[in-house]
Amino acid sequence: MTSYRGTPAVPADIITYRRDDKLVFVQPAADYTGGLTEARKVFPELLNIPNERINFYITATMSGTRTQVRISESAWAPAIARLLRGEVVDIVVDRKPETMDMRQLQDAPPMYLDVPDSKEAMEYRMSRSCPGSRVQSRQSSPSARSVKSTDKSSRSWWQLH
Repeated sequence: MTSYRGTPAVPADIITYRRDDKLVFVQPAADYTGGLTEARKVFPELLNIPNERINFYITATMSGTRTQVRISESAWAPAIARLLRGEVVDIVVDRKPETMDMRQLQDAPPMYLDVPDSKEAMEYRMSRSCPGSRVQSRQSSPSARSVKSTDKSSRSWWQLH
């Protein structure tokens, strides 16, 4: 169950932007774009970060547990209107998609080399395959031999037991 705070009697005239361990009071922006502009003013390190990598979060109580909730662009105005005076909006920058940490590298599937389809490649594959699968045919395998003899020495293990 989600608990929502009702709209304050007086809209917040000031909220707090937090980035890492830095806190800055700002006037709430009317829209998401204004929120991004204000974030870049108070945190210049955000100037070269694309909009889609900058996210805003508030702490909300969900089923009795405090949790971080991201504010989407479409929910900006109603979410900001419900904030209390001085309430914190966390600014989080997503990592670049091409950046991978060691856990992701370890979980990635192995990379395989492409082997061209050529006579040399076929010979290489045949030389690396299981020795029994290279030249033997089914007729030379014990299961394919016909057992017509009644001599115990020529019977298979299955026929003897």
